[in-house]
Amino acid sequence: MKKIVLALAVAVATAAAANAQTAASKAPAAKSTAQTHAAKPHAEKAAPMKAEVVSTDAAAKTITVKDASGSNVTLTATGGAVAELSKVKAGDMVMVTKADNNATKITKVKETTSKAHKEKK
Repeated sequence: MKKIVLALAVAVATAAAANAQTAASKAPAAKSTAQTHAAKPHAEKAAPMKAEVVSTDAAAKTITVKDASGSNVTLTATGGAVAELSKVKAGDMVMVTKADNNATKITKVKETTSKAHKEKK
């Protein structure tokens, strides 16, 4: 009887030790995943906005625009938006696709006049 109890105790202890090692090896992986998410804040989704150009700085690759609420926003041009900086000037209306504090796309908006406005002239 003692041999059976001893064998059972050894089996339980071995299973407990194996379970503890498995849990210990999984815990750091979960911790590193949490650290990864904490280190990388969620990027803002790219969103287009219509705005008026306040100023551009090709050397610094920045554009300052006035958004719909009247606030000035300075964005760093990235990718294809860098080439568009030289094509726009203060006072132009543009569509800016922005993500975080970056302008990823800048498109000059064509000014259209209404028929009523044309008839008054």
